[in-house]
Amino acid sequence: MSSETWNRTEAVIVAAALEPLDVASHLAAATVVARLEWYPGTEHLLSIALLTDAAGRVARNVDDALEQGPAAADLADALTAAFDVDVLMEGVPARRVAGEAPGPAGVGAAEAAGAAGPADAEAAALPVVTEEDVDHDARTVVLTPMPAHQAPLHATLLERTVTVLEQPVAEETRRLLVTTGPGRELGVLGWDADAYPVLRLQVDAEDRTALLLPGPEVDDDEPEGTAVFSWAMQSLYVYGGATGAEAPEVRELAHELLGDGADAAAFAAAVPGADPDAVAAALRLRGADGLAAFVAALGLPAAVTEVLEGRTSPADLPGAVVHEPARLDKAAATAAKIAFESSVPGRAVREPAVQRRLLRGAVAAVGALAAGAALSAVVRRTRR
Repeated sequence: MSSETWNRTEAVIVAAALEPLDVASHLAAATVVARLEWYPGTEHLLSIALLTDAAGRVARNVDDALEQGPAAADLADALTAAFDVDVLMEGVPARRVAGEAPGPAGVGAAEAAGAAGPADAEAAALPVVTEEDVDHDARTVVLTPMPAHQAPLHATLLERTVTVLEQPVAEETRRLLVTTGPGRELGVLGWDADAYPVLRLQVDAEDRTALLLPGPEVDDDEPEGTAVFSWAMQSLYVYGGATGAEAPEVRELAHELLGDGADAAAFAAAVPGADPDAVAAALRLRGADGLAAFVAALGLPAAVTEVLEGRTSPADLPGAVVHEPARLDKAAATAAKIAFESSVPGRAVREPAVQRRLLRGAVAAVGALAAGAALSAVVRRTRR
C-alpha cells in the first residue's frame, strides 16, 4: 500500500437537500475510502475527496487493504441515483441541477440542457454568482511583502480604510494590511506582482478562513501552491470496511492524501520562521481556537487574532499607520511621498522632478490594480 499508487480526486455533490452522514454510510457500505467536508447549514453542498488510481478507479478497502474499485464516473452515477443529486467531478459530465423543476412539456433539466449542447449543459448544471458579496461584514488581515507606498492606493481602490503595520518575518520585513467592512473578496483581488505571496486571514459572522495566494493567476488558473482553509468546515473520513484500530495503514494513507497536509505545508513555507508542525496542528482545531493557534504558529503577534476576532480596533495597534480612502490624485501623491522617503531615509520630498516621476508611477500602479481587480472579478464570477 503506497501513496504513489493513489491520487486525490475532488468532487462536489449538489442537492436540494442532503444529509452528509447518509452519504458517508453509503460510501462505507461500498467500502470506498473518502473524506467529506461541508458547512453547517449548507449540507446540500457536499465536498468529497476520493483516492483514485491512474486509470480513474476509486480505492476500496477490502480486508484492510486498498484495491481498485469502480470508476469514478460509475461512483458518481451511483450517488446520483441513490440521493437524487448532481455530482460535479472532473471528467464526469454534469447530469442536472438537483431538485430543479422539469423543463417545457415535461422535459427534464438534463434533457433540456443536453439539447442545448454540451457546453450549455455544463453551464446549466452549475450555480452562477453574478453579484459581489456585500452582505457579510468581515475583518481581514493580509500579510504581504507589498511596498508601503502602495497602501494609500489600496485604500482608494477598496474605498475603505486600510491600516498598515510593519511585521518582521524571520530576516524579512513584511506588512500587515487590515481592512474591515462588507465583502468576502477583500484581500483576493488587485495585488501587484511584488505583493506576493499574499496570506489573507478573514473572520466574519459565519466563518474563519486562511487563504494563500503564492503568485498571480496564470491563464485563469490558480497558481501552484494556492491554499485555503476554513475553521468552520465540518470534516468526516470514511475508511471503507475498516476501523482505525484494525487498519492504521488505511487511516494514515487517507489522512496523508485526503487531509490538509499539503495546505499546511504551503502556509508554513510562505512565511519564513513559521513552525510547520504547529501550523498542521492548528488546522486540526476548530473555530477561534484553531485560528489563534494558526496565527501563533506563523510567528505573528497575538494582536492579529485580537483584531480578527473584533476585540481590538486596527487603529489601536502599536505602530499602526491608517490610510483613509481619498481622491486618486491625493492617494497617488501620498504614495509618491512614502516611496521617496523610504528610498532616501530622513530626507524630505523637495525635488519636483523626482516627485513627478514617483507620482506618475503611483498613478500607473493604481490603474493596474484597478484593471487587475476588475478582470479577476469577471473571471472568478464566470468560474463559480
